[in-house]
Amino acid sequence: MAVPTQEEIRQIEQDIIAQGWTRQFTTFPVRVPEFIEIYTAAGLDVRVENWALTVDADPSCNDCALIGIMRTIFTRKKPD
Repeated sequence: MAVPTQEEIRQIEQDIIAQGWTRQFTTFPVRVPEFIEIYTAAGLDVRVENWALTVDADPSCNDCALIGIMRTIFTRKKPD
Protein backbone atom coordinates (compact mmCIF):
# COMPACT_ATOMS: atom_id res chain seq x y z
CA MET A 1 0.00 0.00 0.00
CA ALA A 2 1.39 3.39 -0.99
CA VAL A 3 1.93 6.03 1.66
CA PRO A 4 -0.47 8.93 1.00
CA THR A 5 0.92 12.36 0.17
CA GLN A 6 0.74 15.13 2.76
CA GLU A 7 -2.06 16.79 0.79
CA GLU A 8 -4.03 13.52 0.72
CA ILE A 9 -3.48 13.10 4.47
CA ARG A 10 -4.69 16.64 5.15
CA GLN A 11 -7.86 15.99 3.16
CA ILE A 12 -8.47 12.63 4.86
CA GLU A 13 -7.97 14.24 8.27
CA GLN A 14 -10.40 17.06 7.44
CA ASP A 15 -12.99 14.47 6.38
CA ILE A 16 -12.48 12.47 9.59
CA ILE A 17 -12.83 15.60 11.76
CA ALA A 18 -15.98 16.57 9.83
CA GLN A 19 -17.44 13.21 10.92
CA GLY A 20 -17.07 14.24 14.57
CA TRP A 21 -13.68 12.72 15.36
CA THR A 22 -11.04 14.57 17.40
CA ARG A 23 -7.38 14.08 16.55
CA GLN A 24 -5.52 13.10 19.70
CA PHE A 25 -1.90 12.43 18.75
CA THR A 26 0.53 10.35 16.72
CA THR A 27 2.35 7.36 18.22
CA PHE A 28 4.34 4.25 17.41
CA PRO A 29 2.23 1.19 16.45
CA VAL A 30 3.38 -0.78 19.50
CA ARG A 31 1.60 1.75 21.78
CA VAL A 32 -1.71 1.75 19.90
CA PRO A 33 -3.38 -1.13 21.82
CA GLU A 34 -2.64 0.62 25.12
CA PHE A 35 -4.30 3.84 23.98
CA ILE A 36 -7.26 2.01 22.46
CA GLU A 37 -7.84 0.36 25.83
CA ILE A 38 -7.58 3.66 27.72
CA TYR A 39 -9.92 5.59 25.43
CA THR A 40 -12.40 2.71 25.18
CA ALA A 41 -12.50 2.44 28.98
CA ALA A 42 -13.28 6.17 29.04
CA GLY A 43 -16.35 5.46 26.87
CA LEU A 44 -14.99 6.79 23.59
CA ASP A 45 -14.90 5.36 20.09
CA VAL A 46 -11.33 5.07 18.80
CA ARG A 47 -10.11 5.31 15.23
CA VAL A 48 -6.49 4.65 14.24
CA GLU A 49 -5.07 5.84 10.94
CA ASN A 50 -1.88 4.42 9.42
CA TRP A 51 -0.21 7.74 8.72
CA ALA A 52 1.26 10.83 10.32
CA LEU A 53 1.74 14.38 9.16
CA THR A 54 5.13 15.95 8.62
CA VAL A 55 6.67 18.18 11.26
CA ASP A 56 5.42 21.23 9.31
CA ALA A 57 1.82 20.10 9.67
CA ASP A 58 2.19 18.33 13.02
CA PRO A 59 4.91 19.36 15.49
CA SER A 60 4.46 16.05 17.36
CA CYS A 61 5.95 14.22 14.36
CA ASN A 62 9.57 15.31 14.30
CA ASP A 63 11.01 12.80 11.83
CA CYS A 64 9.39 12.70 8.42
CA ALA A 65 11.06 9.34 7.77
CA LEU A 66 8.46 7.93 10.17
CA ILE A 67 5.43 9.17 8.23
CA GLY A 68 4.56 5.69 6.93
CA ILE A 69 5.28 4.00 10.25
CA MET A 70 3.48 6.10 12.85
CA ARG A 71 -0.21 5.85 13.71
CA THR A 72 -2.57 8.76 14.36
CA ILE A 73 -5.30 8.26 16.96
CA PHE A 74 -8.72 9.91 16.79
CA THR A 75 -11.55 9.66 19.31
CA ARG A 76 -15.20 10.67 19.55
CA LYS A 77 -18.08 10.25 21.93
CA LYS A 78 -20.06 7.07 21.36
CA PRO A 79 -23.45 7.72 19.76
CA ASP A 80 -26.39 7.65 22.17
